[in-house]
Amino acid sequence: MKKRTAVTAALAMQLFLCTGAFAYESEFTNSKAANADLPAKAKLEAYKVGKDFMTTKVRAEWTKEQLQSFQKQSMFRNIPALAFQTDASDALKPKVIMTNLPGVKVDLNTGGEKEGDEVIVSILGGDRLNPNKSYTLYTGWSSRDGNDKPSLTLHSLQRFGQPGGTINDLSDTKDQLAHIEWKQISETNPNFKSAPENLAASSISHVDEKNTKTVKGDYTNIYSKETLEQYRKSAAQRVESLSEQSFWPFAATFNNSATSDPKKLAEIYSLQISQVYAIGKTADGEEFTVIWFGDDLKDLSLLEKHPRFTKFRIIEIEGRATGDSLRSLAHSSSVSLVEVADKDRQPTGIYWLDQLYCD
Repeated sequence: MKKRTAVTAALAMQLFLCTGAFAYESEFTNSKAANADLPAKAKLEAYKVGKDFMTTKVRAEWTKEQLQSFQKQSMFRNIPALAFQTDASDALKPKVIMTNLPGVKVDLNTGGEKEGDEVIVSILGGDRLNPNKSYTLYTGWSSRDGNDKPSLTLHSLQRFGQPGGTINDLSDTKDQLAHIEWKQISETNPNFKSAPENLAASSISHVDEKNTKTVKGDYTNIYSKETLEQYRKSAAQRVESLSEQSFWPFAATFNNSATSDPKKLAEIYSLQISQVYAIGKTADGEEFTVIWFGDDLKDLSLLEKHPRFTKFRIIEIEGRATGDSLRSLAHSSSVSLVEVADKDRQPTGIYWLDQLYCD
């Protein structure tokens, strides 16, 4: 095992345990039930490991009154979200996210040198949030140049579903919760004696993703077993009609009983994987969604051995591939569904929907 690989996985595991001493803390409260997407109270902590890696931990709670606006099982629903925005230096790149928030989907909007990257964590299972329970969202970021200028801003915002299936931001709902500057955070974490020397080099470049805030999927059109089955049929038909050699953004959801190896699938089907979703379950039954950015899949596989997880499996992958590769992938015994881009919508997996309507 390469030293960098081992330490990178250790960083991700530390992100989950989060037992280190944080050098930066920010707490905020919201007493207005009408501003439902802004948590009733939350705390942001951050620290660095070595000179090129930063982790954050957000603990957030919503009240019963706030959650009532999300308790809708239909296409017309409000969707709370938390968003991280990097500064225009383009120095910080997202690497990993772990959270016990229900039904999360993550959009990465690349801004380049003018805006920086934006990571939006949409809580599509908002109707499953429990009042006054503390939910946790961990993120990990690598710095491309190791300077002391990058910054990261955390916002809350409210999104909403439309009958056409899109998810849009509700105007004037974006609230800044905290702003972190790289130089504010300690260089040292006592839980680590070393840090990966070339972690920054493994950051995803996202060269195929433009600076667009395209929403993903048709989630707001799927609110029953019948609508899910209808979506499955249309998605499968679309894959069969793809031109053979053209490249398409895709998402693949794996069968519940399947043990999937994204790296092996990428080799077999010539996939360019940009994002991986996994589920880790703890001994007390709590479920964490793990989202990994980039194609360094050997790092992700080491998370499966984390002692806090009694179960761990890959549930979805996103990326790009040719039409003939995607047709072959769709026929794999481990794959539940392959989706591709449609109009202005990017594809996303349906694991969460399967849990809601097919179990």
